[in-house]
Amino acid sequence: MTVLYLFRSPGTGQSIEYLFDSIRDELAVHGLRTKAAYLPHISRGLRTVWQNLRFVKSLSADVFHITGDVHYAALALPASRTILTIHDCFLLEHNRHRPLRYAVFWLFWYYLPICRARIVTAVSATTKQELIRHVGRVAQKVQVIPNGYAPVFMQNDKPFCHRQPTLLQLGTAAHKNVSRLVRAIEGVACTLFLVGPLSADLVWELDQRKIRYRNYVDLSREEVVRLYVGCDIVTFVSTYEGFGLPILEANAVGRVVLTSDRSPMREVAANAAHLVDPVDTDAIRQGIGRLIRDDRYRQELIEKGLQNARRFTIAMAAQRYRKLYNNVCSVHLSTPSFL
Repeated sequence: MTVLYLFRSPGTGQSIEYLFDSIRDELAVHGLRTKAAYLPHISRGLRTVWQNLRFVKSLSADVFHITGDVHYAALALPASRTILTIHDCFLLEHNRHRPLRYAVFWLFWYYLPICRARIVTAVSATTKQELIRHVGRVAQKVQVIPNGYAPVFMQNDKPFCHRQPTLLQLGTAAHKNVSRLVRAIEGVACTLFLVGPLSADLVWELDQRKIRYRNYVDLSREEVVRLYVGCDIVTFVSTYEGFGLPILEANAVGRVVLTSDRSPMREVAANAAHLVDPVDTDAIRQGIGRLIRDDRYRQELIEKGLQNARRFTIAMAAQRYRKLYNNVCSVHLSTPSFL
C-alpha cells in the first residue's frame, strides 16, 4: 500500500515540504509506504499548469495526497483516491480586487478541486471558515487537521542577551508585515535575522532606519533550527496566515514569541505568546520592549510555550492523516487495512 505526496515545484517554497516530510517519517515508523513527487513546473500561466496536469496524470499510487498550493492537481487524479490539504486562502484574499485573477483561482485552485477530491482538509478552523465564505457549501466537507512541528525542534535553553538580543523573523512576503516590524525596532539595540528574500524597498528601509540585520535564504531545515536556537525572540506579526507554524517551532525550542492578535495565530499561540495588533507599530515596539526587559514575563511565556507545543506534534497530525488513508483504502481497495 503506497501513499503518494504531491509537492509544489522546487523553488516555490519549503515549509509545506518540510511539514509533510516529517509526517512521512512518522508514518514510516508505523509501516506505511510513502513516496513523493514534485511538479516539474512552477504554476505560471496556462502552459505550465497544463504541463503539470499531464505529469500528474502519469503518476501511480494507491492514495494521492496533494499537500498544498497546487490544488488544481486534483483535476488530473482519481477523485475517489485523492486527498487535498489546503493551507490558506491567500490566493483569493490577495486577488480580491482583481476580478479575472480571482475568478481563475476560485474555479481552478479552490472550487473544482474541493468538489473533486474525495477528502479535503484544512490546517485550521480559520482556513475552513474562509473556504466556506469564498466557495460556499461545497467547503462544508472540509476536515480540520492542524499542523504539527517537526521533532527536530527540541528544547534548547540559552541565556537571554539583554544587551543586543537577536530577533528571528521567518518569512519576508508582504503579509509577513516586516516593514512595520522594521519601523517598530528602529532605535532598539537588537539584531534582526530575516529568513527569506529581501525586496529592494525593504533593504532600503533597513538601511535608512539603521537596523542591524542578517539575511538568510534557501536554508535547510537544520540551518533553520540553528537560527531558532541562536535567537532570543521570534517575531511573527503577520497580517494574514493560514496557521502559523513558526509559533510552535519557537515554543518547542524554548524561545519567546511575539505574534499577531488575529486568527488563527492567537488560537495556535493560546497563552504562550505576546499578542499585538499587527498594524499598530507602537504596539509591536512596546511588545518587543517588554519581552526584552521583563524577565519574569518572558520566562512565563517560554514555559507556557513548551506546554503549548505538546498540543501540536507531528505524531498527532500523522495519526489523523493515517485514519484518512485507511478510510480511502477500506472503500476502494480489496486488500485489508494496512495498519
